[in-house]
Amino acid sequence: MRYIRMVWASIKLLLLFLKELVLSSFDVMLKIVRPKLNIRPGIFAMETELKSNWEITLLSCLICLTPGTLTLDVSRDGNTLYIHAIDIDDVDELTAQIKGSFERAIMEVTRA
Repeated sequence: MRYIRMVWASIKLLLLFLKELVLSSFDVMLKIVRPKLNIRPGIFAMETELKSNWEITLLSCLICLTPGTLTLDVSRDGNTLYIHAIDIDDVDELTAQIKGSFERAIMEVTRA
């Protein structure tokens, strides 16, 4: 039963990533083709609840593969990710979005 939950959680993570990939690709494309480039790029720190190196690496890769965001560094203790985003309106909202989607889905896969 645990194996089935892990497989299902992995499929959900893949579908979540594909959804975010498509949505962020269109968002970045729309920002680029507008006559006036109206963006506010920035770097922010995000605390993570993930513990293992594998979980943190997976989260970092998913962030990097999503257009408009890039993981720049991970703190030595692995608790903080430093992320660059092409357009930051609200750091708390962006952090909550990452934690509520990718981080939660990763925990479902690894802690099933």
